[in-house]
Amino acid sequence: MESTFKLQRKFRLLFTLPSFFVSLVIASATSLSIILIQGIFSNAIMSQRYEATAIFFAAFLFSIILERLILLRHAFASVRRLLAMSIVPNTSWAILSAFGLYQYSISQEPQIFYLMVIMGLSTAISIRIIILGSVFFNRISVGTLVSFIQPMLLFAIIPFAQTGVLFPIEQFSLLLTEEALAFSLTMVIPIICVGYLILLSKTGGRIIKNSPLVIFQGFLQAWVAERPKVIEELIETFSLEKEIVTSVIEFSDEKDTPTKRRAIIVPEVHPGPFYPIGSSNLPFELWRWSDRNNLKSLVFHGISGHEHNLASKAVVDTYLTEMNNLQSISDGSTCTEPKSRSIGRATVSGLAFGDYAMLILTLAPYGMEDFPIFVREEINKAAESIGFNGSILIDAHNSIGVTPVREDCEDIIQAAKDILRKIRFNTQMTFKMGYSHSNILGIKLKEDVGPAGIGMVLFEINNKMHGIVSVDANNVALGFRDEVLSEIDDVIDICTTDTHFNAAKVMNSIGYTPFGGESSVKEISKVIKTLRIEAEKSMIKSNFVVKRNKNSYKVFGAALLDDYSVGLDRLFNIAKIGGVSTFLVILAVYALGITLVK
Repeated sequence: MESTFKLQRKFRLLFTLPSFFVSLVIASATSLSIILIQGIFSNAIMSQRYEATAIFFAAFLFSIILERLILLRHAFASVRRLLAMSIVPNTSWAILSAFGLYQYSISQEPQIFYLMVIMGLSTAISIRIIILGSVFFNRISVGTLVSFIQPMLLFAIIPFAQTGVLFPIEQFSLLLTEEALAFSLTMVIPIICVGYLILLSKTGGRIIKNSPLVIFQGFLQAWVAERPKVIEELIETFSLEKEIVTSVIEFSDEKDTPTKRRAIIVPEVHPGPFYPIGSSNLPFELWRWSDRNNLKSLVFHGISGHEHNLASKAVVDTYLTEMNNLQSISDGSTCTEPKSRSIGRATVSGLAFGDYAMLILTLAPYGMEDFPIFVREEINKAAESIGFNGSILIDAHNSIGVTPVREDCEDIIQAAKDILRKIRFNTQMTFKMGYSHSNILGIKLKEDVGPAGIGMVLFEINNKMHGIVSVDANNVALGFRDEVLSEIDDVIDICTTDTHFNAAKVMNSIGYTPFGGESSVKEISKVIKTLRIEAEKSMIKSNFVVKRNKNSYKVFGAALLDDYSVGLDRLFNIAKIGGVSTFLVILAVYALGITLVK
């Protein structure tokens, strides 16, 4: 669980690039500033500056096109991203050139200016080595060679555009001969950066021995270009087979009318890690599967953590195919009235359908994350020990926080046992059931709700209404669930699917927006009230069938998550220490070079 938390927090390091137009303007401005500084230094006439600027700009655009052709197989190496990638290196080059111009204005020694221009060139190459080598190329040597293309092409234009004016060849030759040591120092900078990149590439985990840079590239392909193949193949290699249970309660009228079939689906699959990898969008996939099978369904979050993420989309497809082979394990036409029990911060609500219990577990209004697996195991044992054939456990996942502590888990288990005893011996009676869904009603929702929308099942038992709401979201903002519940009637609880469809799409400290992060209490209260009205209209006297899919699938596994987390931590530590050290060495090179020229 700690590993999962650490991984999620790293989403805050992600960032988005500016638009194509903004990237073009900034990249062009920073690049052209390099040649404009040369013009100021040489005191060139305006016509000469215009000519040099035009040639320089053409060379810059040509270099972008050339890089795009080289990186054609990389879907995320768009022209926009290549433009954005050039901003930092060329800005560094321009700053160092400007510093050289300033030093020249004081000392009147042109060698200082030439040295700083070359150091700027070297720095631009070095930054590009780190970016290209870590993001686009598995072989650092190839990334290093490509890194030279744009800077060297631009550098070649300086003497070519206005020979002897902007960058006099005579003076350049003088720098090479009389200041050879200072000039040679500039070549140290790219070498340092290549070494830094090699160091980063050697940081693998105990299980994932691959270079973290390869993993990072796979992540970018999935995150940026929605091409999860590379990272999923890696995950599948180290994943493990685990038995996964998915429980379904199907409801229908006495005639089993196809248009009136509804279902509650509770998978013990975790919908992660982030879209489009693995089971990140499983709640919507299950909703679509049920729709294709003429079922109007609500998907809930079973007790599971990131170690139960399905390893790839291929595994998800297999899982959905095998959902067509659900086994009926119980049926009937009666249920108990719902009961609730609170102990400490834990609250359990539940009812029995024949010999199966369905419980909803929450710590709301206190913060919570996924309940650990032992909670499910203990409650299942308790259910069987008092005469149930099984239990269906819903992790409400409806109040954002941290992993439940041991005391909270013990309280939730005890509360569940109390509810199980109550509903086991309570009178069961016939019931009616209604259903409604935002996707069917065409209700527009905000970005804190995933594509599976918001749905409600409504039970009429002993002339009383009891609703359960499912929201396709990753947890709920603190207090939001309680504020909404205070505005509506007849709802037992508001649960989320724990979808990771939006994970890593929001650059905040947790990497996603919980339900209530964008939607208001007023908006959601109105939606749920609409769903309640529509659900009541669709009421039918219902029978039920409990079905189950129980098969083994490739999942992440706790060991893989731990290893991935440790590997990333090690990578970040080396990156920070090595980055600071590299920066200090480069500053020392700058200082030594200037001292030697003076």
